[in-house]
Amino acid sequence: MENEDRWEAEANRLDIQNRIRNLMWTVSQDYELDIEVDPEAWQKSKYIAFYDAVRHGGFARYFSVEEYESYITKKVYAGWEPSVLLALGRLCIDCAVYKKLEKERRGVASIRRKSMRDTLEKDSMRLTHTDWGNIEACYLRYMLDKTEADERNQRLIELICTLEDAEDTSQIVNCLGAVYEGAYAKGFTKKFKGLSEELRDSEENSKEYTDKENLEEESEESEDEHKVNLFTDELMEEEELLNRHKANVIVLDEESSARLDEYVELNYGRSYLSVQEQKHQNSQVCRGSHEGCRLHFTDGLLHGDLEESAKAEYVKKVRDDNLRVLNLNQMVTRQNVQMLANTLKRALLTRNEKEVVSSEYGSICARKLWNLGRTDNRRLFEREIIRDNTDFVVEILIDASGSQQGRQALVALQGYIISEALSIVRIPQRVMGFCTFGDFTIMQRFRDYEDDRAANERIFEFYGSANNRDGLAVRAAAESLEKRKEENKILIVLSDGRPNDVIAGSLRGSKKEAYCTEFAVKDTATEVRKLRNKRIAVLGVFAGEEEDLQAEKKIFGRDFAYIRDIGNFANVVGRYLKRQLLDV
Repeated sequence: MENEDRWEAEANRLDIQNRIRNLMWTVSQDYELDIEVDPEAWQKSKYIAFYDAVRHGGFARYFSVEEYESYITKKVYAGWEPSVLLALGRLCIDCAVYKKLEKERRGVASIRRKSMRDTLEKDSMRLTHTDWGNIEACYLRYMLDKTEADERNQRLIELICTLEDAEDTSQIVNCLGAVYEGAYAKGFTKKFKGLSEELRDSEENSKEYTDKENLEEESEESEDEHKVNLFTDELMEEEELLNRHKANVIVLDEESSARLDEYVELNYGRSYLSVQEQKHQNSQVCRGSHEGCRLHFTDGLLHGDLEESAKAEYVKKVRDDNLRVLNLNQMVTRQNVQMLANTLKRALLTRNEKEVVSSEYGSICARKLWNLGRTDNRRLFEREIIRDNTDFVVEILIDASGSQQGRQALVALQGYIISEALSIVRIPQRVMGFCTFGDFTIMQRFRDYEDDRAANERIFEFYGSANNRDGLAVRAAAESLEKRKEENKILIVLSDGRPNDVIAGSLRGSKKEAYCTEFAVKDTATEVRKLRNKRIAVLGVFAGEEEDLQAEKKIFGRDFAYIRDIGNFANVVGRYLKRQLLDV
């Protein structure tokens, strides 16, 4: 019976895919064009899925997909955020094709309007969760009934509407660039309210598009490679670079790969390590499944000579948004900090209590004298000891990949609560964020072990970007943690349970397995087990979607915390840390 149900479900899925592909082929008149059907979109609304195929086919028919994707690729590698580019790009494409499609096929108008209504109704969390989601919602309302938005949003919508009679792809990309710069660089903080809503009701999550999430993770055997040059107008292969449903690996040509370190510095900040120290770190850490990768240790764009760059302005905006969420939730944050600090204080006081242990010296224990001449036991004495409460050190490692964009204020708040509590009880700690771009895994230091409490606020510079190679990040963080003099070491990892990396760099030796799905989960879990074997305690704090819980469990075993409600954060994390303080 179970097999029959599974077969029927698969048959239905294939039927849906065929229907949508046929619709796209009919519109595009290109039977080699392909599209990956999004099951979630279909479950939300068949009209959303149908119109997505219609829009995709119409764009392929009337405009140059290659020219558009080449533009997107260059902008992404120039530091523009792909999730925003593609979200705003869909609006520009829609405006450029819908009149042409409706003129040829009268049924398109009805499907489009139903798709827009369903998107507003069934995708409301996504549309209210980010600046660009809010722009999309305003665009949809304007297209449905000419409802005007506030002045700034309306100005952008009218700019997009200039594409209704577009005849050339260059018009679309030029308009997209203007919309992006007008919306994203300056931001719409007054409209950005989704994250504070999430803090009030953390049962609901938004699933924003990111590089990582739009990879087809079910396709474990897909390792298509797309070789590109970032500094010319043409892709090196005909296949679609940005069709992330198909591509697990992006390979740059020699020119682009040689300048990748330049890109990383401009977009993430210069390394605080010397060239020699950086080479040593790479040689020690980037081995095995991470051979050929590189690490980049930085304090971020706001703590160097790149503070005035365009990307730094974006980081400042995110920091301000994160701090605004902190201010809106000061009471719950303060309560969590104090509760966690009190839990740690009580555990440390317990460690200060005198403990009697058997010893080879001290006060004679009469009840053990029978061992004399009968056994080799020499522990016939007792002595009192007081365990040192200052022999702990903590490393907090935060997944800063693109999938965290929709909840970056919440994640920053979690890291801040832990750091504040540890500072109160004077346990040394370091807080690092990590993401992966190309060959580089960027390790951003928000505070160092010996920094004072004021440094904790730098955690609100946290933002999501690019992909993540969790196993390498865990190994890199532990490499520094192991060198600490403290006897008891704890690593806390805040992640979404989805290690995934598009390898963008020069092709190195033999073909490597793409770092995603089971391979990436298993690699990260292996790194966690290695640390535990070295008596380093590892706690995973889950900051992701519920469907990824199983991956999180595989990585961290029993020692992970699933935070359903920020109000209960201190209790959940406190129980684990208390156990670590008392069990050693």
